[in-house]
Amino acid sequence: MENVIVISSSSSAAGNLSAFLRDTFHCQVTIADSAQQARSIISSKRTFELVLINSPLADEAGIELAEYASESTAASCIVLVKSENFEKISPRADKSDIILVAKPFSKQVLYQVIKAVSSAIRRSYALYEETVRLERQIDEIKIIDKAKFRLMQYRNMTEEEAHSYLEQYAMKNRKKKVIAASEIIDKIAEQYF
Repeated sequence: MENVIVISSSSSAAGNLSAFLRDTFHCQVTIADSAQQARSIISSKRTFELVLINSPLADEAGIELAEYASESTAASCIVLVKSENFEKISPRADKSDIILVAKPFSKQVLYQVIKAVSSAIRRSYALYEETVRLERQIDEIKIIDKAKFRLMQYRNMTEEEAHSYLEQYAMKNRKKKVIAASEIIDKIAEQYF
């Protein structure tokens, strides 16, 4: 977890929370003192991984801001609420996957909640990277297969011959197989279309 925004109308609470996050999780913390300021920051910089709201804010309760952040970014949202408001806000927070922490709380509770969120972010990012890698690999396979198909269709090669031709073309020109396949597709397109 690298980028966090802390929203609190209390400057001392914002300072304590940001110091805790920097010292414990070594992340970059942005501070906002109102929902309006936070919305402006969030809309201009959508790279936050965690939105931490110390409710209530001067201009709103804070749950509305968390819903906005949850809908408009990929950030996880934690709202610190007074214990007497916890039950009332909980169903609304659950609908938007917002984590509520009842105040007062200990540093250990906050640490455990943020650590769990941080672990989930790390795991989901790893899955995202793996998905992107696999999608790229599938796209490369499609291009290679298209080149083989064009060789079979327009140059009357068998699948084995097309495969061998593609590999030899890539080696001879010192190019990745997918780049060689793209070039073959382009050459056939120029010749036959």
